[in-house]
Amino acid sequence: MFVILFYYFLNKSVIVDNKNHNYQINSKFNNNLLTKLINFNYNEILFQLKINTSNKIIIKMAQLFRFLYTDDRSRSEVFTFMIPSSFILDLDTELKSRDFTSSNQKWSLSFHKNNGHLNTFLTLKTVHEGMMVTADFGITLINREHFTRNETFNEKNTKFTFDNASHGRKSFVSIEALCTLDFMDERGNIQCELEVKNVNTAFTYDTQIPPTPTYIRNSSELKYTSGTFSFGNYEWNMCIQPKLDSMGSITFLKFYLCRLSSLDHLCRISYRYKFINGGFVHDSGVIEQYSDINGASNSYRMDKIKELLQITGKFVIRIDLLKINSVFPIFLYPLSPQPQPVHFYDRDRQAWMMESCIEDNCFILRLFYIDINNIPSGYVRVMSFNILVRNQNSAVYVFKKPVIKYYYKRESDDGLEITTTIDVNEIMSENSGYLDQDGCLTIEMELYYSHLLHQPEYSHLDDIIRKQKLQMHREIQTLQQENYSLEKQLHAVQGANAPINQAQGARTKSFENASASSTSSSGVGTSISSLNTPNPNLVNPNTQGTPNVVKKYYEQKYGSTTNMAGSTNGSMTNGQNFIDKNPQMQQKMGNARNASGIFNQVPGANANNPALNNMNNSDNPLGAGLSSLSSTFSSGIANLKLTASNFQANKFTSKLMNPFSS
Repeated sequence: MFVILFYYFLNKSVIVDNKNHNYQINSKFNNNLLTKLINFNYNEILFQLKINTSNKIIIKMAQLFRFLYTDDRSRSEVFTFMIPSSFILDLDTELKSRDFTSSNQKWSLSFHKNNGHLNTFLTLKTVHEGMMVTADFGITLINREHFTRNETFNEKNTKFTFDNASHGRKSFVSIEALCTLDFMDERGNIQCELEVKNVNTAFTYDTQIPPTPTYIRNSSELKYTSGTFSFGNYEWNMCIQPKLDSMGSITFLKFYLCRLSSLDHLCRISYRYKFINGGFVHDSGVIEQYSDINGASNSYRMDKIKELLQITGKFVIRIDLLKINSVFPIFLYPLSPQPQPVHFYDRDRQAWMMESCIEDNCFILRLFYIDINNIPSGYVRVMSFNILVRNQNSAVYVFKKPVIKYYYKRESDDGLEITTTIDVNEIMSENSGYLDQDGCLTIEMELYYSHLLHQPEYSHLDDIIRKQKLQMHREIQTLQQENYSLEKQLHAVQGANAPINQAQGARTKSFENASASSTSSSGVGTSISSLNTPNPNLVNPNTQGTPNVVKKYYEQKYGSTTNMAGSTNGSMTNGQNFIDKNPQMQQKMGNARNASGIFNQVPGANANNPALNNMNNSDNPLGAGLSSLSSTFSSGIANLKLTASNFQANKFTSKLMNPFSS
């Protein structure tokens, strides 16, 4: 209202263009001031108005219209902004987003045009001296056709400090590429996604406390206070209070985490202290406690005074701030005949109402958003919260996971009815600790995040994200199928290669003992059969076997390996087909068969010829030599067939490393 009255007094007119997110205020007088900045908060929207010498005020901002919290190990949050076409096509050089909260810190995203390129920066707004916020973030400009054409960059373990609160990328993408490629929609707007994850906040404070502050008569007056730091959109500091003995020496120290921002509700905070003095390091462990409406919390006692203070009393305190949530206590009377509604306000000063009742032996809660009509038109409020039912010793969460609700402007809220699983008899029991003497039950609403998003209705902008999600899903399916096929081929090659390597060892042994096995014709058959039957006693030192665990995995996935291992005889047929298709191998095999036939015909060529029959006699040295030569040559022919049959497999496996070698 202040801005409207201000410009009415100056006889100005306001021009609003909702399509391009431009707000222009034309003036009739000449403003001599170079730049003024006017900030006002109306309907939860922070506008930044810039008055320049052109007597025209143009409000341009990157609107936040989608938000996603993944609830994964890295605590990822994805913010989707809309870059208006007026910024890309006009002469303006800077565009900023509204301040938004991510991982309990307040941030801002800005875009700058410089020499035909777009620069993008992420700025930490709530930063003080001594603070350091580390984060991983990435910025992506969404392409409307395919996700592989997106323009993106990522930064890992980025340190935001008081001296360097902005990080990003210069010359991120050219303006010409954004205008020519499929980044703009029919209105010329561009989608930008910001992902923030692995955010850690720490505050470091160097202090000095004399081991014997004898100049203080009353120990309660002695207090040390640190600088200010921000966490959870609240201002904090740390107080140190030494406790003195009768001699004026410090016996122990008390550390208090104090909230400076005034609130009308509680907040639950998790943090840890680290005290460092040279080689001495003391970790307090994770501390989780409440901060009341006055900002006070429980103290942490440090007893290792000699190690901490040593001689000079100088040491370093590091506070790792882990988590903070706003908590709104609600006091209900579930045993009353009629439900008694209780009103309360959240941290954005929005009114809520909760009531309870018992129906059919079930404890039921009803939650209503009273100020739902105050949500700005064209916006939606997304919230995540959970509800606790507290007793004297502990608290019970109503939902296993936090609830995410979207609220848009309407006359009244239909309400959220929650049927709890708490036993009514247990609530009514005097020893359970749920009810006090007046029959009052304490309920806590714990708020995790709340964001105001632009464009509440489903639009074509959401279709782009769904389209890219489908494209990624198809790419993943294709890669999974290719991976499955490669694993199956590798398993088949390994299953067939194990008996082949054992057969090669057996073949080497048969060549060494060829002369000993040549006394009978059965030696050839024994040598050939040993090639087809794996011998566990034969081990090739160059072969590394597959572990049993991997074998069982592949047997369950692809079937038993015995069928593959037993397919060596079938591979003989494939080897014969390979020989038939190779002319050079046919010639070699033909010559080998002719030579083998000559020696095979010698023993039985003419049964009536005693000379030839004597050649087959073991007492005849010439006959024994010819028989040994025939047996050795025949064994070589059989091994040549086997080698040819597995030529392709050996050629393929020789190029692969065994990934399952022990």
